[in-house]
Amino acid sequence: AELGLAAALRRGPRCPSLAEALEGLQDVERYYRHLYLESKLLLLRVSCDSLADMEALPQSWERILERYKEDVVQDTLLKISLFVDNQRELCCSPGS
Repeated sequence: AELGLAAALRRGPRCPSLAEALEGLQDVERYYRHLYLESKLLLLRVSCDSLADMEALPQSWERILERYKEDVVQDTLLKISLFVDNQRELCCSPGS
């Protein structure tokens, strides 16, 4: 079965459109990119020769993780799951 433009853009009462699902994937990519860059910057700033840097590292790491809670990822995975389930129902339903 082929996914046409109308089906890709159609949003159901419990299902996102393909455009919304793809937008969610972009949000996840942006989320991980920012998390990676901030983590990399933290590690570049830390000096292994500095006891103060090393002692502060766990707290700094926790602050980064607190800022980047995985709600974005979980929400997007739910959208994608609903989209896939809806497309499967459409493809497998009688008369399609």
